Amino acid sequence: MKIKKYSVVLFALFALLSLACGLLDTVVNKAVGSNENFTRTTSLWSDVPQMDGLKPSELDSMPPFIKLALRVILGNLGKLNPQGQDQTTGNIDWVVFATDKTPDDVSGFYTNERMVASGWDDAGQNSTCVSGSESGYSQIGVFCVFVKQKENTQLVLVAARDEQSGQTNVFFLRLQTLVTPTP
Repeated sequence: MKIKKYSVVLFALFALLSLACGLLDTVVNKAVGSNENFTRTTSLWSDVPQMDGLKPSELDSMPPFIKLALRVILGNLGKLNPQGQDQTTGNIDWVVFATDKTPDDVSGFYTNERMVASGWDDAGQNSTCVSGSESGYSQIGVFCVFVKQKENTQLVLVAARDEQSGQTNVFFLRLQTLVTPTP
């Protein structure tokens, strides 16, 4: 009898968790707005080198947690422009790839030196990547930011390991805003 009760409770919990995932996605989509500012592309841009072993990912949409982080972080970048300049976010183009390599391999490839050679601004001696494994949180992955000040372009790279598939998903997100000159 107890096994039957536990089975019913376990089934109910599973059903609630399944609904919660769908609800979370709906809540995040409402919080961050529509997808009109997020445009999926099919390949990397000419100024972003492609690491060997990247292949198209099976993910068909941007995960809600990445979309929410983008909306919060990148969505406020326009507000840093001086008064009188365009303070809107602009559009975010994104693409996702999968690889058998680790997030640390990804950050090892997308170094400041390699990105500067491809036309991105020099960050000096500082790395533009933050690794979860360096902080003791290997499940977080890697987060990198590259900038082209003259073109008002930012590139965000997020690499996270999918424990179920053993693959690393690598998200490339590009935000380019048009600067309206102050009269």
